[in-house]
Amino acid sequence: MSSHTPVPAWRVLFWPGLATAITLAILLSLGTWQAQRLAWKNAWIEQLRAGEATPPEALPTRVDDPASLVFRRFTVTGRLDHAKSVVVGIAERNRSIGAFLATPMLRDGAAPLWIVRGWVPYPPFPSVPEAEGEVTVTGFLMLPERRGWFTPDDRPEERRFWAMQPALMAEAVGLPAPAPAPFAIAALGTAAEPPVPQRRPPMPRNDHLGYAITWYGLAAALAVFFGFWARSLLARAREEQP
Repeated sequence: MSSHTPVPAWRVLFWPGLATAITLAILLSLGTWQAQRLAWKNAWIEQLRAGEATPPEALPTRVDDPASLVFRRFTVTGRLDHAKSVVVGIAERNRSIGAFLATPMLRDGAAPLWIVRGWVPYPPFPSVPEAEGEVTVTGFLMLPERRGWFTPDDRPEERRFWAMQPALMAEAVGLPAPAPAPFAIAALGTAAEPPVPQRRPPMPRNDHLGYAITWYGLAAALAVFFGFWARSLLARAREEQP
């Protein structure tokens, strides 16, 4: 007659416990990373709001660090080259699909500058009032946009772009030298007719608190589940001891 020797509970708990510890470390690391991102994003948004509240000033002829001036308001004066306008991106307004009209501004003694004038219905290519002569635009500094994995291909022959990239847009429309500024000025205003300017700079999304709570919550749930499971296993092992 053979006797059955029960497996020690610690041996049963070892591999699940190790896997749980590794998973907990990953979840807690992700939660901490999102908490750090939250602090960084809050500070950045506070900086952007402070820049937005600053009265607009004349755009310098040369800007060495555009990233430090993002969303800051500036005034810029020059002549709009309407023949080289392009449309960028996609946006909905009043249940109508459209895009943003961008026109190069030619400036004396400075590089050409793209002005994102505002929303226009598209397609077809928009026909909007064209200011002649020298104009002054007030807007916020806008950095080039990055293309994502799912960004559609641009159609330069149609002057249709999906991301605001000054150099590529200038090359497509044959903008003469010198090279355009590596940023744009997005017009601000209250006009209701196309091109409809933005009323304020867009603030970046800040979902990091929700992500941090999610990762920490999953870590807590995993720890509680493993604790109950291990306690039940140990209790059963004590009952089976002779």
